[in-house]
Amino acid sequence: MSTAARTNASITASAPAGPRVLVLHEPGPAGTAALDLARELDLQEGASLTVVAVVPTAASGSRCGGSALEFNAIVKESVTNELDGARQRLGQAAGRTSFELLVEGEDRSPEEWIAAGGFDLVLLPARRRPLRGSGHPAAARLRRATDAEVRIVQRPR
Repeated sequence: MSTAARTNASITASAPAGPRVLVLHEPGPAGTAALDLARELDLQEGASLTVVAVVPTAASGSRCGGSALEFNAIVKESVTNELDGARQRLGQAAGRTSFELLVEGEDRSPEEWIAAGGFDLVLLPARRRPLRGSGHPAAARLRRATDAEVRIVQRPR
């Protein structure tokens, strides 16, 4: 069984049957823009929203210089706080939104999780990439793994 923490699953039967939208939440201006776009889709099209945050983990063990358990716990707490910030940013739409926390190495990969979710649209915050256009490192993998439209959301100018 997955250890993904469902922190809010209050999508009700009375919710409109709009597109299923997933936001891969990351901190920063592009992450905020992705949340704002998701909120607009909720308001205008009755989209069913899911916000996912990924908790990166550090390797732990004698060959890795000792235990990283405390470090990983702090990172998980930080990402959980960021997910709470996303909930606040969504405002009223947060009550109809599902929030998920995926822990790297414990849960399925984001690509597998998203592909299994049957989403219509995946919003990824753009990342600045030196000497290349902005994009997201997971975009190509997601396009191969799912039939959903994968959209990279640019930060506001």
